[in-house]
Amino acid sequence: MKFKNGQLFWGFFFLSIGAIFLLDKNDYINFIPHEIINYWPVLIILWGVAILLKNTIAKPIISIVSGIFLALFLYGSFWGYTENSDYSDEYANFSEEFKDSTKNATLKITTGMGKITANGTTEKLISGSFSGINTISNFKTRYDNNDARIVFKQRNDDIQILGKNGNNNVDFSLNPNPIWKIYLTVGAANVDLDLTEYKVSEFNLETGATNCDLKFGNKQEIIDVSVEMGAANLKIFIPRESGCQVKGDMVLISKEFDDLVEIDKKKYETDNFQTAKNKILINLDGGVSNFEIERY
Repeated sequence: MKFKNGQLFWGFFFLSIGAIFLLDKNDYINFIPHEIINYWPVLIILWGVAILLKNTIAKPIISIVSGIFLALFLYGSFWGYTENSDYSDEYANFSEEFKDSTKNATLKITTGMGKITANGTTEKLISGSFSGINTISNFKTRYDNNDARIVFKQRNDDIQILGKNGNNNVDFSLNPNPIWKIYLTVGAANVDLDLTEYKVSEFNLETGATNCDLKFGNKQEIIDVSVEMGAANLKIFIPRESGCQVKGDMVLISKEFDDLVEIDKKKYETDNFQTAKNKILINLDGGVSNFEIERY
C-alpha cells in the first residue's frame, strides 16, 4: 500500500500527539520542555526541504519527521514543562515561582525509601529541598492557563542493597492560594504532612511499608482522600468541626477511630457528618495495616 505524503504527515502527527498525551498522563514525559518553542524555525526548514525533495524517495521521510516534530512543538508550546531539571547531588533546593493567575495546582511526588515532610507556606508555588545518596531527582513544572502541575520524581541510579541509598528525604512547602490536588506514590518511607494551611481538595496516597501521618485543615468544604497501602501505619488528623466519612474493606486492619461511628462493616462516620459544612471523605484500600483517626 502506497501512502501519500499528506497522509504520512497527518498520520504520524496524530499518532505522535496521542502517544505524547498518553505518556504524559502516566508521567513518563521527561524530554519535552516548554523551551522547544524556540526551535520553531525547524518546521520551516523541514517544509522547505520537503519542497526541494518533491518526487524523490526522501520526501515521505521528511513528511514523517515533520509530523512528529509538529506534535512535539505543539505539546511543548501549550503543555510543555517550564522547568526540567535533574539533580544528582546529595542535597539540593528546588522551587517554582508563583503566578498570580494560578487558581488550581497539582503536585505529584514519586519516591522510594526515605522521608517526606511538608509544613508551612511559601510565597512561591512550591519550595523545598531533598537529600539522598546515589539518587537522581527530577523536578518539572507546567502551567496551563490558570492551572499548574508539578511532578517530582526521585529514583536510585545505582541500587545498593546494603548501602546508604535509603536516606532519600524530601521536604516541601506550598503556596496557600491555589486549590491543591496532591498525589504521592511512596515505597518504604516515612510520610509526615501537615496540610492544614493549604486548600487541599484531593489527596491520593499509594504506599507500601510506610509510617504515615497526615493532618488536614478545613479550608475546603470537601476533601477527597484516597489511600492504597500495604503493610503500613496510617494516622490521619482531622478538625473536630469537620465531618468525616471512612469507606473501605477494613476487615484485616487494626482501627482506632476517634468518635467515628460504624454505619456498616465498610463505612464509618462522625456524628456531625451530615450537618458539618466541611467534610473529609476517606476511601481506603489496605492490607494488613494499622489505621488511626484523631480529631483535634
